[in-house]
Amino acid sequence: MSAELDKLSYSVANLAIATDLSVDTIQKAIKAGDLKAKFYGTKPVVRKIHAEAWLDSLPEESSRANR
Repeated sequence: MSAELDKLSYSVANLAIATDLSVDTIQKAIKAGDLKAKFYGTKPVVRKIHAEAWLDSLPEESSRANR
């Protein structure tokens, strides 16, 4: 029996998979300062709490809904 641990952080690629968004979208959010990342050398690492906060900050409706 193996115990599954909650992830503490995500690489950009793994966060893209977990959120079903593109790597480019994640990178742009980090660069814009909308998604907080830590860096291990040059590798961005996004803590789970920051990923959740960023997702919670996204709009409830599509920007296309008002067209």
